[in-house]
This record gives sequence, structure tokens and C-alpha cells, in this order.
Amino acid sequence: MNREQLRKDIFPAELILKLFGNETQLPDKLKLINDYIEEVRDSFDEEVLKIIKNNQIAHIYWMSNQYPEAITHFETVVESMEPEDNPALYFLALNLVIRSTRILSKFDEALNWSIHALDNSHSATANYNLINLKEYAELLSDTKKNFDDKYVPVMQSVIDFYGIPVEVKYPIETVKLIHQMHSYWAKKLTVLEANFRESDLDFMIREYEEYATSCDIEWYRDYAKNTLVRLISKKAQA
Repeated sequence: MNREQLRKDIFPAELILKLFGNETQLPDKLKLINDYIEEVRDSFDEEVLKIIKNNQIAHIYWMSNQYPEAITHFETVVESMEPEDNPALYFLALNLVIRSTRILSKFDEALNWSIHALDNSHSATANYNLINLKEYAELLSDTKKNFDDKYVPVMQSVIDFYGIPVEVKYPIETVKLIHQMHSYWAKKLTVLEANFRESDLDFMIREYEEYATSCDIEWYRDYAKNTLVRLISKKAQA
């Protein structure tokens, strides 16, 4: 496996726009993917192309709500690589397998994939571990099963990484709570940065000060404080 190739974005931006735009129909999108893979076949490892092709096709089916087809291709991605080959690609594909099977009410299958994700938590980022824990907790709620205590350390590692002020008492409820808190502050920061005003440093300083003061999660609070330091320094130099 050529990991360097696997971690590249090989699809040109103009092709991505066609693949995820509303103007191009599903059969045409699939043809575009297949044609492009053939075009670059001599430049890439065959196993890498297999993974990239199936991953792109899977996302097209997922966006079209064609979950059985998406599952087939996402499973090919997951089964063709190790988590370490490209953790972001691997765990996103795995998460969408879990979500797709859950949407189709294939709870046992979804739970097996969910357990597989958590068993490989050592290769995932804190963010993906949180997403996988959330899917696991939702599946346990659906199936009325108990949280396996061996995954409590995974949850605690997420809590410690982000600095979330929560104690693990009831695991399923705790997972849902930390996911809710993380989503809230992540989205709030995304909106703040999307509305960033280079021309109004005073306004942005106030906004980041408010965020840093009110944020419950240490990781995001520190991020906001570091941004504040840069903004204040920039203002002083203006």
C-alpha cells in the first residue's frame, strides 16, 4: 500500500464540483469517476485506486440516500486498508457504514461495525472516537443493550483530550452529553470564524473574548484565547 498516494486528493476541484453539484445526474457522476480513474491508472498504485474509487462512489450513493449501494462501496474501502494507512479516510468510511446500516435498521450489523471502530480507537483522532462513541451509544439505545465497560477508557480519553467538565457515571448518557457539548461549541466557533472581519479587529476581539469566557470546553477555550493573543498583537501593530 502506497500510503503517500492514498493520502493525496487526486480528484481535481472541477471534477469534485461536478460530482457533488445538482446539475450532474447520478449515472453521469459514476461515469465521471470511472473515467477519471482510468485516466490516471498508470500513475497510481492499483490498490490505492481501488480504495479511492470505491470511496468516491460510496459518497455519491450516500448523498443520494442510496444506502445499500453506499454500504457496499464503503465496506470495500474499510476492508481494503488498515486504519493507519489513512485514518481520516478509514474512520469516515467506517462511520458512514455504521450510520447507513443503522438507517436501514440493520442494528446487529451496525453494532458489529461500531465495535470494530472502537476496537481501533488507538488509531483514531479524538474527534472520530467521539463520533464513534456517539454512534455506539445510539445503537445501544436502539437495541436496549448495555455499554461495554472496556470502552469507558475511550470515552475518558476524549474527555481528557478536549477538557470537557464531565464525569463518567452513566456511560450512554455521558457520551450523548459530551457529543452535544462538543457539537455546540464547535459549531459556535465555526460560525465565529466564518464571520471573521479583518477590517474590524475591535469587534472580533470582543467576539472571541465572549466565546473564551463562556466556553465550557478547554480545547476550544484555549483556541479562542490563542486567537485573541494574535488579534490583540495585530491591533497593537496597526
